Amino acid sequence: MDELEFVRLGIDDERDPDFDCGDNDLNEFFLIDSKANCLELLAVTYAWRLEGKIIAFFSVSNDAITSQDVDNFNRFRRMLPNRKRYKTMPAVKIGRFAVHKEYKQQGYGSKIMDFIKIWFITGNKTGCRFVIVDALNKSDVLPFYERNGFSYLTENDKSEHTRLMYFDLKQIALAVLPLDDHR
Repeated sequence: MDELEFVRLGIDDERDPDFDCGDNDLNEFFLIDSKANCLELLAVTYAWRLEGKIIAFFSVSNDAITSQDVDNFNRFRRMLPNRKRYKTMPAVKIGRFAVHKEYKQQGYGSKIMDFIKIWFITGNKTGCRFVIVDALNKSDVLPFYERNGFSYLTENDKSEHTRLMYFDLKQIALAVLPLDDHR
């Protein structure tokens, strides 16, 4: 696979008007709404360039998994060795994620998802244990997240527009990072 360039997009950074992921809502978010989210400190958008062309983007923000998000929150919390009763579990939310339609089905989406996971465990800057996403309830979207290790938090959203899914970063942290990075 070719070398990808990772860039953070600020308020004044130009968005590629030719970016098209095949979904008008995601295209509009990339061109317009990502700037407003940045200005309001709601989310940060990052893009991947290949040979100067933006081929994918994602936005992230701080979030949490709450008792209302999970069918059995007490059972969910038990994956932590410390039995302290947290009311919420720290997470980072992928708010938007899209790959340009010319680059779909070529492995770029999974490569970027792997990057996001490693990125959030490297240095553990915010104490983030989970990556969550409100995945569109579509037959081409849900299997992508499943293949990338995400699980459903509840079965109650099966008929909703989006499904809340999570990835436990601890799954890869011990295998990927040196022991010193876990202190």
